[in-house]
Amino acid sequence: MNMFIKNAAQNLRWLLFLPAMLVLSQVAGAQTILDAAKTEAMVKKDPNVQLVDLRSKTELQQTGWIPGAKHINFFGATYEADIKKLDKQKPIIVYCASGGRSGEAAAQLVQLGFKKVYDYSGGMYDWRAKGKKTTK
Repeated sequence: MNMFIKNAAQNLRWLLFLPAMLVLSQVAGAQTILDAAKTEAMVKKDPNVQLVDLRSKTELQQTGWIPGAKHINFFGATYEADIKKLDKQKPIIVYCASGGRSGEAAAQLVQLGFKKVYDYSGGMYDWRAKGKKTTK
């Protein structure tokens, strides 16, 4: 019986600890993952959203980009300086081809103190697969 009480107490600690960690991650400015529909809705709804395409110039020429996106090449020589020019107080959505670069960039933005960071993790592959509008 004592073993049952001890295990119950440990389980209760975990049950209290996990929600607290989730809350703290949101307060600390953790990034939020978006899908195509949520990305499109946010961009239409909020004119303050900073939409950033992290792909190379060649990728942009091949597939186009989401209308209204600012282009900052994740592998470009000016990437860090360009990211720091963005407004930390405004929401920012980053995307790339399929989510790798945008995930890394979103984590960097959180570390830099950006308040509302969103990662459209499906990227341009998902956007085009869903038949969403692009610009060239």
